[in-house]
Amino acid sequence: MTDADERLAPPPGYRALFRHPVASRLVIARGVSELGDFVGLAALLLLAYDQTQSVLGPAAVYAARALPALLVATVFSGWLDVPARRTMLVGLSLAGAALIAVPTVTPRAVPAIVAAGLLGAVRAAYSSVNVAIAAEAVDPPLRLPLFGLSAFANQAGQVTGLLTGASVTVALGPRVALLADLVSFLVAAGILAGLPAGGGKHRTARPPATAGVRTIAGHPVLRGVAVLTLGTVLSGALPETLAPDLAGGGWRPVVLAAAPLGGAIFVLVAGRRAWLGRVGGQVVAVGALAGAFLLASALVAGHAAVWALAVANALIGAGGGWLIGAQATFARLAPKERMGQVEATIVAANIVVAGCGVFLLGSTAELFGAAAAYLVAGVVLLVAVLVTRPDRLPGATT
Repeated sequence: MTDADERLAPPPGYRALFRHPVASRLVIARGVSELGDFVGLAALLLLAYDQTQSVLGPAAVYAARALPALLVATVFSGWLDVPARRTMLVGLSLAGAALIAVPTVTPRAVPAIVAAGLLGAVRAAYSSVNVAIAAEAVDPPLRLPLFGLSAFANQAGQVTGLLTGASVTVALGPRVALLADLVSFLVAAGILAGLPAGGGKHRTARPPATAGVRTIAGHPVLRGVAVLTLGTVLSGALPETLAPDLAGGGWRPVVLAAAPLGGAIFVLVAGRRAWLGRVGGQVVAVGALAGAFLLASALVAGHAAVWALAVANALIGAGGGWLIGAQATFARLAPKERMGQVEATIVAANIVVAGCGVFLLGSTAELFGAAAAYLVAGVVLLVAVLVTRPDRLPGATT
């Protein structure tokens, strides 16, 4: 099946999701978990920055997730499609609670970075199984709204969580914020335990570790969308990473949360638009994202007001919202029986590229300034757009 094989009708409204026994619990659990995760992330980022007094401290929090996530996509990916989906999601939520307990008890830079790394593996596996359930148990017309509302929960969780987490960490210390993250994992596990037992099938055959990579590499449309995705996540964490260095005082939480705010608005609006499910629309969105990074570069180089940088970061966040279209494309075109492994491959690749990318771009900012880091991010995205135009993807249509 290719992108041209399916006529993408306008998706139904968001209310339909809450009448669906599987989609409703996936969305609600995602909202609870994301809010807690970003409260905890703000604590980890500020903790790492305060103890290292360098932008490389927060960058290390992101970069630490790379190796564990890579192991999920390779060595352990074959197991993701074996157990029942519900069991996997509940177990992963409980594992997340156990991991975040470590920096809660010992709020130091090294435990924070180690916990962030292991949570990267949990996130990669959780997201993969979550999408696999959607591909199996949610009707195709509902998937784009599901991914859109889930992404809205992610972005809104970033806005609220980063603002709350940063404020609580400054006022009360990191332990309180990290404890809130731990509780959110437990609540999400309880919600997911109520998923219908038929939401996934028990599987006994374990595919090779490289099956996910081969599936993506062998499909021209998935391969092209994967290039766009990796180009996007390479610099996805850059606004939050640079925020502590570019803004101080009361503006720091605003600049830190601006990108997820823009993303939240975009996905809420675009999640009900069929054009985002088409490869052509996705390429256009990535091009707009590249323009937003170039705008931010120009603003920083010109010493523009902090509020202008916050607006540019919001535009960057909005541009990154196109990734819900990529999720819908993968759920539509990947084999259902291998969906967990395929999604694990792209999710783990995203985490690896994001971790390495933010560290490299953070180093660029340290050596040449924040404007240079934004500029490099924009140029990389422009290159990705040029090599994945729809006319270069066999079977893809605009």
